[in-house]
Amino acid sequence: MSANKQYPLPRVHIENDRLVFVDEQSSAVANPVWDMLWQKHWPGKIAVCCSSSTERVTKLKKYRIELDDKPYRTQNWTPKWLEWLTENLYGNAAQMQLPGDFCYALDVPGFVHGESQGIGDIFGTKVELLPCGNFHIHPLPAVPETIKDINVLPIEKSLYYRAVEYIQYARAATNGVLPFHNPVMTGPIDTANYLLGTTTLLEWLYTEPEAVHNLLDKITGVLIQMVRAIRDAAGGYLCSHHLRCARGGFDFCSEVRSLISLEMYETFEAPYLRRIGQELGAFSAHSCGNWEKTIPSTISDPNFRALNGQIKENDLAAICRLASGNLTLSIGRSIDVHDRFMWPDTESCYRHILEVVPDDQPFELALEKEEDIELWGKLHRQIRGKDYRWTTPGTNF
Repeated sequence: MSANKQYPLPRVHIENDRLVFVDEQSSAVANPVWDMLWQKHWPGKIAVCCSSSTERVTKLKKYRIELDDKPYRTQNWTPKWLEWLTENLYGNAAQMQLPGDFCYALDVPGFVHGESQGIGDIFGTKVELLPCGNFHIHPLPAVPETIKDINVLPIEKSLYYRAVEYIQYARAATNGVLPFHNPVMTGPIDTANYLLGTTTLLEWLYTEPEAVHNLLDKITGVLIQMVRAIRDAAGGYLCSHHLRCARGGFDFCSEVRSLISLEMYETFEAPYLRRIGQELGAFSAHSCGNWEKTIPSTISDPNFRALNGQIKENDLAAICRLASGNLTLSIGRSIDVHDRFMWPDTESCYRHILEVVPDDQPFELALEKEEDIELWGKLHRQIRGKDYRWTTPGTNF
């Protein structure tokens, strides 16, 4: 299967008391919104999807999902793998009952591969599972000579490589009926941030640039190998982890872009992302915080397709003006931040988006709950003077 394979619209139907997913290769028509967004083309509307409710998923569980997964279990397999995969399938089936542009795909659970931190072990650092369930990297000694002399182990030795095993297992167990989101993964400078610690990294950008570039070069080589292995396991096709209405490529967490100047971004992050894109093709990125200043650099990279982040940390009008339709924006409501970055209510957030985003800006939005489908439609009529053009549900059972 080539890296450019386009999945058709998957379907699910009921056989007796079972949910059965079908890959309708011959008759299904691809969703143009998914592909237009990935190509940075405006699909004629703000693309919208909505997370299915717990109640909807629970109702679907009266139907069984049967997976003959035993032949594909690896040495690292645990019952949690099957539990996650089954829940993931129920979640996709629930999405198919809702209108909108949700791009159906399977996820890779972070507990399998140690989240984005799981890749740190092959650089000689310790990756620790914390009692809260998160993973922590113990930074390497802040000695430039030590960093330059790191002997990187093969990617197969990394905890993160278990993501490859999981995808192979899940794809075989489901007969490849759905594509996969790439597992959560940090980009070059954010992986360096894990390995050095933020204080050391930010200081070394100015005092030890050679050591930082040396480390970034090694990290970039590892990321290229890892993404390629993940994509091969998924059958040659991936969807970005943080995007929900666009399909294709892969993405990185690029949080450090919000902490550094444009000059530092163009020196220590942009060249390595460009190298990855040249090797692997189109990609996107997620970043919390404010990243307006990096957009001019971002749109100069032909393989950089989309940026995912939040408002109000960013000035949405400024972002749209800077992107000028040359970058797909995936924007969510700000959460877990200071009160000044929070919206007083959901309606205020949606209203702001409808008032600010230009008609020709490729844009996706994930609604927070099913009740917001009606709210979005009402606000769209009020602000844009016409009914929102919903994509019909993928199933009617």
